[in-house]
Amino acid sequence: MSDCPLAGTAALLIHGFGGEPFEMLGLAQALQALGCEVSVPLLPGHGSSVADWCKVPFSALTSAVEREFDVLSERHGRVLVCGLSMGGTLSLHLGIARRPAGIVSIAAPVHLYRFWPPEFPDWRMPLVPLLKRIRPLWPTDAPNPEARRIAPWKGYEDYVSLEALDSFLDGMHHVKKRLPELEAPLLCLHSPGDRTVPLSSSFAIMSGVSSHERRLELLPIHETVTKHHVLTTHDETMDRVRGLVEGFALECLG
Repeated sequence: MSDCPLAGTAALLIHGFGGEPFEMLGLAQALQALGCEVSVPLLPGHGSSVADWCKVPFSALTSAVEREFDVLSERHGRVLVCGLSMGGTLSLHLGIARRPAGIVSIAAPVHLYRFWPPEFPDWRMPLVPLLKRIRPLWPTDAPNPEARRIAPWKGYEDYVSLEALDSFLDGMHHVKKRLPELEAPLLCLHSPGDRTVPLSSSFAIMSGVSSHERRLELLPIHETVTKHHVLTTHDETMDRVRGLVEGFALECLG
C-alpha cells in the first residue's frame, strides 16, 4: 500500500458550538498523514468575541461550510466531511446540500430535547426563545480543571449566546426534517453517557437518513468528571475516534 493512500482527496473538519478548530486537530493530523488535504476552518462568529458570536445566525455557518466544501471539491473529486457536535450537524447539512464522499457525525445533535418521549437534559432548552429576550448572554459555570485535562477544549467559556443557540436549535430542526435526502455513506459516533447531546439524537440520524452504508459506533466513557461529549480530545476516546475515522476515510476516499 502507498504511504499516502489518500493522496488526491480532501477532508473538511468542522468544530462545534462556541468552540475552535483545536478540537479537530488530532483528526486533521491523522488524515494528513494518509495524504489527505485537510481544511479545519474557524466558523464565523467564533474565536473572536462573544459579541461577534451573537450576531452570526446558523445560516451564516451553513454558507461558510458550503463555500469551504466547494473549494475543496474543485481541487479534489472526493471530499470527506467530519464534524463534532454542531460541526456534526453542519456535516449532515452538507450531506444534504452537497455530495460528499462520506460523512462522520460525532456527538451531533438533530435535537437537544424532545417532548415525546420526554427528554430534557437541560430543562431550560425549550425556553431559549424567551430567555434570549431576558438575558441574551447566559453565564456558564467556571470550567472544571480536571475536566479540561481529561478532554481539552478551547472556545467561549464564560457565557453562551442564546441568540446563537436559538438559531442553532432552529437550524438543527430543519436539518432533521431533511435527513431523508442524505444518501452519502455515514459513520455516526456517540457516547452513551453524553450529557450534552442525548444519544437519541444519533438514533434519529441513523433512522432518518437514506444512506445505504451507515454505521453507529458507541464509545463508552468510564470517568464521571466530564460530560462525555468532546470525543475527539477525550483521554478515553480520542484514539478510538481517530482509528474509526481513518478506517472510514480509507473506505470512502481510498
